[in-house]
Amino acid sequence: MADQEEWSSNANEALNISFVQAGQQSPVKLSPFHPKFTYPIFGEEECIFGYQGLNITIRFAAHDLLPNLSVKYDKKFKTVNDTEAMNIEETLKEWMPEVSFEPPAEFNHHIQYDTAASNWKPPGELVKSYQSRGRNFEIWCADLIDPAVRQLIDRIQILISLFIEGGTPIPLDDADWSLAKWRIFFVYETSTSLASSSTSPYSLVGYCSTYRFNTYSPSIRTSPSEGKTPLTFTLPPDATTSTKPTSQETTDPNTTPFSLSNLPFRARISQFLILPSHQSHSHGTRLYQTIYTHFLHTPACTEITVEDPNEAFDDLRDYCDYTHLLTTPTFPLLTLPTTLPPTLFAKRPGTRVPTASLLPLDRLASLRHHHKLAPRQFARLVEMHLLSTIPPFIRASGTTRLTQKARAKGDDDRRWYYWRLLVKQRVYKRNRDVLAQLERTDRVEKCEETVGEVVGEYERLLRRMRERGGGDSMTSSLSRIGVEGGEESEGKGKGAVNGDTGAVRRERGKKRKVVVEEESELEGTPEPKKVKEGAGGG
Repeated sequence: MADQEEWSSNANEALNISFVQAGQQSPVKLSPFHPKFTYPIFGEEECIFGYQGLNITIRFAAHDLLPNLSVKYDKKFKTVNDTEAMNIEETLKEWMPEVSFEPPAEFNHHIQYDTAASNWKPPGELVKSYQSRGRNFEIWCADLIDPAVRQLIDRIQILISLFIEGGTPIPLDDADWSLAKWRIFFVYETSTSLASSSTSPYSLVGYCSTYRFNTYSPSIRTSPSEGKTPLTFTLPPDATTSTKPTSQETTDPNTTPFSLSNLPFRARISQFLILPSHQSHSHGTRLYQTIYTHFLHTPACTEITVEDPNEAFDDLRDYCDYTHLLTTPTFPLLTLPTTLPPTLFAKRPGTRVPTASLLPLDRLASLRHHHKLAPRQFARLVEMHLLSTIPPFIRASGTTRLTQKARAKGDDDRRWYYWRLLVKQRVYKRNRDVLAQLERTDRVEKCEETVGEVVGEYERLLRRMRERGGGDSMTSSLSRIGVEGGEESEGKGKGAVNGDTGAVRRERGKKRKVVVEEESELEGTPEPKKVKEGAGGG
């Protein structure tokens, strides 16, 4: 056992990651850091056997992400029977491209004397430029079918397994039609102060992958009161054949080649990563807002979802979506009623408060569809906003002021009762099968307990929004709930969907297949949603 410990190294500490670019005389490191975890590569224990003084270095060119691996150690364990030192290079070949294993000296020479680096630009189109703390940044996007984008992802996506809990690399050998559904957004810092003629002005800050799921519904409902209207469309003659135009199409100026990208789709944010050295600088917020705006203005996109987000990313998403909705003319005006017809509360068996009368369902359905938000996400934002309209001292009272329920004398007390009623309804709908197995008193107790947790979560989010602010464009809207303008300050680890920062770390080694029924509490239409292995849906 003593020998085992003597020859074992902590993989998280032994692995060093950095981005480099040409300096005045030799390559310089921009942002060295360690991984969050290494169990996908080196096993559950995150230990590497067979070395003393082990140092594994993975370096990336800051602009085109050319990788290089270097393994150094003081001593290596001599093989005894079947016990031998781990072959680190062989292990990492499954995770890194072949170019990574060139000698470090060749990598250094390439970085320092690559004259093409000064003219290099990210692939795709520039979709946003912004400044943060006196530095310049750009966000580019392109489809994965582009060979240049595929090369960048092939080089960098080992970081997904090192920073995103349960994250898996994108299979880059898929068919072209599948690769074309991936759209990648890159965040780069740009600099005009270059150390040499071989220094690129671009250095990576982070990136996000998104996937387009084509959707089809035999009917569509624009509002709860209108019912469902059949939805029909006809594919062009060449839709199921080649996407290349025929000679007749080429000569006919009135013919437009059909593209599968024109079909309705849901955009799903899959992998979202901001490098550790760039976290807490608002880049995650900027990237999410850019992606949301991009798909919001894409006509074929019907909804924007997120794949298995962790709690930290949920906070980022809630902040961005909520502050966006506050800039609309209708959302900030939403409030709960103070009175309903007294006959609705007669003490007769089977009589219930009609929760459908508490909200303008048609207006909310239209608002959700217009802003392409997932039903559950939108319902949470509505609940959080309605909670913010109730005075804090009422919210802090819990259930002590609700003895008269809907007959309470104060308007805010009645709103507080109605709000809790709406949340209980949502909680019960989403957990109906589980709650049905409990006795009635236990069901009531469990729902009350859950509502208390929801209140605590929304209070935490509203408090963080007051601390973070929302920028000048929404200061007036945010000030109504006590949020002042200013640059948002992200917490560490917010650059990871599926990551474990700010959340309880999931049990490792178990693949999860979960089917969640995401139900629109505002429309009453269930939407089955499948969470895939290593990444989920939302």
